[in-house]
Amino acid sequence: MKTVYSIYKDGQLFTKQVFNNIGDAKQYIDEMIHSLFPVLGLDAVEEQVEECDWRNYVSDSYDLYFVDYRDNLDASFKELNACIQKNELYPLSEHLDEWWECPESYELGQIRARMTEDGFEEEFEAHEDEIREWLWEHDKSEPIKDLIRNTTTLALYYDLGYNADGWHEAFMCTPWRNTSEKQEVANIRRILGIKKGSPEDKVLAGIVANASYGGNLRIYFPMDDFFSMLTYDNDKDFQTIRFDGIFPIGIIDTVQGSGWYEEIEIHKEFPFKRENLIFSKCDHYSLESIYGHFDDWAKNFPMPTFLKRKPTSKRVLKESESSKELKLQAEYDATFKAGSCTFGDTDMSRHRDVYYDNNIPCGWHCPHCGQFWID
Repeated sequence: MKTVYSIYKDGQLFTKQVFNNIGDAKQYIDEMIHSLFPVLGLDAVEEQVEECDWRNYVSDSYDLYFVDYRDNLDASFKELNACIQKNELYPLSEHLDEWWECPESYELGQIRARMTEDGFEEEFEAHEDEIREWLWEHDKSEPIKDLIRNTTTLALYYDLGYNADGWHEAFMCTPWRNTSEKQEVANIRRILGIKKGSPEDKVLAGIVANASYGGNLRIYFPMDDFFSMLTYDNDKDFQTIRFDGIFPIGIIDTVQGSGWYEEIEIHKEFPFKRENLIFSKCDHYSLESIYGHFDDWAKNFPMPTFLKRKPTSKRVLKESESSKELKLQAEYDATFKAGSCTFGDTDMSRHRDVYYDNNIPCGWHCPHCGQFWID
């Protein structure tokens, strides 16, 4: 039991004094109530209060993370891509502490205020860690799901592991191809399961002709359901990806920033290789930057189906050249952040003190690594 004295002045509650033991209460009575209070015009009302149980001040469910409708992951496509590659949400969840500092602080403050009003501030301080733990254990909010729901329908692509040939150029040399356009069309037709002479076959011929520098063959689709692309278990991951409908299919060179795509109807399944499933904006020169598309340009196309059964095709899918390129770009970024640069990195923004030399052959030079950009 606790002894509580409610102090009144002119009929209005002035303050409360709480005592945990009889000795402290008796001393307060002798020194204050019997001596000083009559002079100050104060009245004291004594009551016995049961011991406080902090559990009476907490609820069974909380939403600690508040996600505003304007909060999204539009700029976090690299983290989204890392989730796809690693088949887990940790690349996003590890940033929650950066995005929300002490998300439990509001509810903790509310509990403290209610307990203090009832005269149990000391009990709150004694059990604050337990209350904080209770809040976390009973948090029902799902901030990552809320953020993804607010995110623009970004485009992804599935790289089919085929690098289409194009025209090659060299100084003082006539442009050449290693594979004819006709042969490239035949190769891609077999991969996509398109019949020779069909309308889709003619569209393919246009893609090959317009993607004059070649590139990676990929199928684009929207992020309609992000979580459908995750199994959270690499040992029991998808084995098949199936496309049914009209999809943007293209040959894209993400290193030089060129390529071409068209909308083609296909009904085909492929072996699933997680490394080949990539967010388009992660490319060094993405389709969005090549064409000037908005981020949600693919939102009206369907998504493929992800299956855990083996594919009907026995074709072995190679690792995407784009996936390798992303890893290489990440190495270039790390080198630049460390204060250096890399010969072979054609991104001028990752070189310092670049200067122009007007002597033949004219171009830009990096004085540190020797990288050269010819006019």
